[in-house]
Amino acid sequence: MSSSALIDKVLDTLQLVGISVSYFLLELLANKEYINHIAVKDILQNKQLILDALLKSAEDSLRTELKWATDLIKDICAREIVVLSAKESGYHFDVVHTVPEQLEDFSIEELAKDMEKLAPVTWDFLDTALSARTHQKIGAGKDRDEHQLVARMDSDEEAYWEELGEGDLEGIISGLTNDAESSVENQRKAKALLRKVTVLSIMMRSTNQRSNTLQSLMGMFLQSTHTLQKVIETLERMGVSVSVNAIFAATRSLSVQTHHTLRSLGQSLLAAYAYDNFDVDLKSHEHKIENSNESLKHLTSGLMFPLQHCTSQEDLKCSEELWLKSSLNPQAEVLPKRGWKDLLSLQPDTPNSSGLTHRDRFNSWKFLSDLITYGPPYFMQFKDRLREPELFEGIPVIKTPTIAALAMDVSNSTVAGNIQSVINLLEQGGITEPGTFDDPEIPDISEYVVLFHGNLGTGEWLQAMAAADSIWRTFLQSGAVRLNETSLMRDVDLEAFAASEPLYEELQKMADSLARDYVADHKIRRMWKKSAAERDQQHENGLLLNKYVLLYEELSYAMNFGDIGRLETCLITWILMFKATSKHKYANAMSEFLCNVHFVYPEGLKRAVCYHILINPTGKKGKFRGVDWCVELNNLFTKVINGGKGLNRTVARIILESPLVQIYRNLHGNFQSNFLHNNLSTQHGESNMAKTFQALCTYMAGHSANEVKHRRKSHHRVPDLLAKGQELMSAGDGVDIVDRAEEGDVDVDMDNI
Repeated sequence: MSSSALIDKVLDTLQLVGISVSYFLLELLANKEYINHIAVKDILQNKQLILDALLKSAEDSLRTELKWATDLIKDICAREIVVLSAKESGYHFDVVHTVPEQLEDFSIEELAKDMEKLAPVTWDFLDTALSARTHQKIGAGKDRDEHQLVARMDSDEEAYWEELGEGDLEGIISGLTNDAESSVENQRKAKALLRKVTVLSIMMRSTNQRSNTLQSLMGMFLQSTHTLQKVIETLERMGVSVSVNAIFAATRSLSVQTHHTLRSLGQSLLAAYAYDNFDVDLKSHEHKIENSNESLKHLTSGLMFPLQHCTSQEDLKCSEELWLKSSLNPQAEVLPKRGWKDLLSLQPDTPNSSGLTHRDRFNSWKFLSDLITYGPPYFMQFKDRLREPELFEGIPVIKTPTIAALAMDVSNSTVAGNIQSVINLLEQGGITEPGTFDDPEIPDISEYVVLFHGNLGTGEWLQAMAAADSIWRTFLQSGAVRLNETSLMRDVDLEAFAASEPLYEELQKMADSLARDYVADHKIRRMWKKSAAERDQQHENGLLLNKYVLLYEELSYAMNFGDIGRLETCLITWILMFKATSKHKYANAMSEFLCNVHFVYPEGLKRAVCYHILINPTGKKGKFRGVDWCVELNNLFTKVINGGKGLNRTVARIILESPLVQIYRNLHGNFQSNFLHNNLSTQHGESNMAKTFQALCTYMAGHSANEVKHRRKSHHRVPDLLAKGQELMSAGDGVDIVDRAEEGDVDVDMDNI
């Protein structure tokens, strides 16, 4: 019997007993006696198909009859949006009182959770409306396999965005699922989440202008990226940004908040200051004689950071003690004059059982580390056995927050400019000359020392750039030095060596041997005194090259890992190298500073200075930086990235936004994460030098500088910078100290320098 015949039979039966179809269905569903009946269960299990069939068979009439349902839903959604946009919901963003935490702690995911909780019906409706194609096809019974449908839709969408250059969004959001295999589903959910939050935020602001959290954050982001004013105004009309005036109000508020933070930190007396000059070229759009020489502006930037590592006010309460020792004080006590040679006793170096000094041991580690990291894959198995170099005195690894100060319209290229910069920075820190203002919160710093990092101060000369420049002057500046085929390691076929499967203990012995025999020491002078038939000038140059580049490696390592003890031993050596390469200002400032720290400053101040020469902006191991590095980074953002563009790029705008450097950086990171940006990191990964070293080894196999070849000449003789520098740093008696050391006249151990 056909289905039509069966249906006709049922309809005839209902008509016979006098019951309409509608009455039958309503009674069947409403009467509790039938709640477990198989017919009721069947209707409930297929209710979606029944509703779809009703909609298709009588669409026009149902739209009218179901108007009450749509009106009900609209009323519910309206009430939910009113609740969401109310002040009690917490989404009113007062731009006049904007604080950094509002920009840094914002989370789309948290906002979505609150929206879903407070407006569940509206949230579900948006979920349906923003993925109507999915719901329509699934609801109609087509493509019953939902996963296949979603995958095909995602594929279509990804192809569309790829044409526009969006690229792959894999891994853009965390917390949605822990299943690594559902990355496509994660992407779809992440984008849907963002769109729902955006649409609902527009509805909230349309209901209540003060409900503008997302729009305010978007406005600040647009401001920080120099978005054109016309673009901001367009987005404001669309409801996704606040007005230009509101953005300016928020910017001023953030500057005020930063001022309060600086003032609070400065008045604690546990703050360090840093400043540096920077130049900006403000191109004029009106070329006149009056402004032809006014485009280049000389400004000064500043940073503050807290003194950490158990530094106390008592450690800094030694101003009077220092004045009694100062050379500027005519009544100061006469102290023994200290010089470079006094610094040699700071870090005693006792060779180990293998006869290796601490510098030899670092060089051995470096040889072994490079072999394991960049050599043939065989050596990677020893990575876990390679220990880090011994720690002399390490600065604790904690994050040091740096706070940008208000830039100053001051040129610190003069003494007066430097003085003005210091006074200005202290005022920003809430410190002024006693009696200037009647403010009980202003502390009297007359008994305290305030740490400043400035030009050739406690941090600037810690640049590896200065060390690199010394090596450049020695090995690259002269044209003759580049004529030698061996001008730039123990020569060996690393692939063949790896094939022999040496043990780690064998590698360690070889590294020790390289550190002992292939790095120049004071015996280089004896080599120079040999006859021409016994000398290999290129081998001698190679030994010195190894010594200098390894000194640079150790200096960089000590700085990056915050080993202040090792850093000081490196600086003592680099003083000589700077002196020998005519970098007298660096050498003299370094020597004077170290002598003051170790022989003049009281113990508490000495520790405070040493532990804040380097700071760690990220709080990660191996990420210590010189204070001047942070200042230069601040300058980059102040004059290049922030400060406006075009007609908006003025001195006033640069100064206004200068304290917001870190706030803008944090905001950018937050937006990159929340708004699913690609290429989240601008930091370059560590370079893979394996191929470079392989090519270098191939070249050196034919031009060995480490194998002694008697009578081999050199176009250029690399100088012994340590000996030359020591001569220049000595008392100036014209006698070669190295020669005297070899003859036993003076007690100077050149192996430990």
